[in-house]
Amino acid sequence: MRVSTALIHDTAVGSIQDQQSKLLTLQQQVATGRRAVKPSDDPIATARALEVAQSKSVNNQFQLNQGYAREALGLVENKLEGVKDILSYVRDQVVSAGNGSFSQSERDAVAIDLRARFDALLSLANSQDGKGEFVFSGFKGDTQPFAGGLVGVTYQGDQGERTLQVSTSRVLPVSNSGDEVFMKVPGSTDSLFGVISSFITDLEDPNASMPAAVSTALTDLDASFDNILRVQASVGSRFNEVEALENVSGDLDLQYAQTISRLQDVDYAEAISDLTLEQTFLQAAQQSFLRVANLSLFNFLN
Repeated sequence: MRVSTALIHDTAVGSIQDQQSKLLTLQQQVATGRRAVKPSDDPIATARALEVAQSKSVNNQFQLNQGYAREALGLVENKLEGVKDILSYVRDQVVSAGNGSFSQSERDAVAIDLRARFDALLSLANSQDGKGEFVFSGFKGDTQPFAGGLVGVTYQGDQGERTLQVSTSRVLPVSNSGDEVFMKVPGSTDSLFGVISSFITDLEDPNASMPAAVSTALTDLDASFDNILRVQASVGSRFNEVEALENVSGDLDLQYAQTISRLQDVDYAEAISDLTLEQTFLQAAQQSFLRVANLSLFNFLN
């Protein structure tokens, strides 16, 4: 078989070009940190990495929603603690006012104090979140839920519970309506506002029967306190659920990141070693080609 000079030349050039191509690929891998510089380099890994990245993006959105849910529930919990503090204080004052030796002026002083507590309670019931939405207005976040005063408080919100999707299968309520918390109190003869308002009226009325007023107020306040505890337990349960979901989502996010890294990231130690080796091969091929290119028939005849 005859081997022409042109064939030797073309073979050597092709070998050098192959080495240069391998070297360029390795240089790109080291520069980008990606094992597959182009999708065509590893179509299966590229497609799988894209699928995992999309799942990671969805999980990240759930993580954001979980954070919003935790903040919203934390705010409700904070306001309910404030309501409990007011109720405990009012109850103590009701018990004190039941002292048969209290003069009317002393009862009036308690009434003045309870008026301030009433206003504080109304202010808590009309609390807003960081976005300016009212916490206890149901779906009507831009509507102040409670209006009025000692003569009567009306609820202007609705019965809705705002929700957030915190996982693929869970839409979580992150609020409680003011009607449930303050107005419709199981076991009470009146709303929470009405209970305090009625007792203030009895305190200011010299002819009112204080034993009967105290008994009714204590019964209704205890029912209201139990109702707040019930709502608070529900909020706490949802808060714990969010924390558990955050832990799961955090683990998933780490797994997704590790999978993407495994599919996409280059092994720097291996790539740099291969790069050094390919550079050596290329230099050897170039030097070999130069020696062959300088040969002629006379070299062989001599």
